[in-house]
Amino acid sequence: MATIALIKQLAIEWTEAMMKDKKTLTKPGSIGYLLFGEKLSEQSINIKCGRLGEFIAKELIKATPGFELLQCGVQNIGGKNKDVDLVFKNDLSKTVYYRELKGNVELDTEKIPATIAKCKEIEASLKMTHTDYVIDVGILNWSVYNRTILTSGLANIKAFEKSGVKIEHMGDFFTIIGVDWPEQDYYLYFREVGDKIKEC
Repeated sequence: MATIALIKQLAIEWTEAMMKDKKTLTKPGSIGYLLFGEKLSEQSINIKCGRLGEFIAKELIKATPGFELLQCGVQNIGGKNKDVDLVFKNDLSKTVYYRELKGNVELDTEKIPATIAKCKEIEASLKMTHTDYVIDVGILNWSVYNRTILTSGLANIKAFEKSGVKIEHMGDFFTIIGVDWPEQDYYLYFREVGDKIKEC
């Protein structure tokens, strides 16, 4: 659990640094402003925190023996620049894992085919560069520990999985890397992060 405690602290520091950036407030002309006046824009928070799950996943991989974080970020894939969210490997199992991270699995319908195509392109590229490895590709919906609590977004999950791109959640990710972060503690921690954002 020492690793989890360290990751939690790093993620709080990441959140505090992110909130020091210029804050976006609701403005006249929006329903949020009409109903509640000037306050921190929830949409802005969602956008800023979209990278928090990525940060936590990367820090956990770096801290877990047997796993190696590979090149992430914008890179040339098939002649086009693609933002590769998360790639890591396990030499023992000879597996390279690629995960597209989503805080919200309820994508606009028109984004689903583009996301599937992106996953397939990155998978093909990884197969060329890691010929001796199994390439394990999927979407990591990091705002959910496991699927049982979902009441919406299930049609999107089916669309991805029908195309051969699996959807995983944080409990699945923890199983892959062999980290014990219990579900209740995971959710309680993110409420702490939410409280920290309200304080900023």
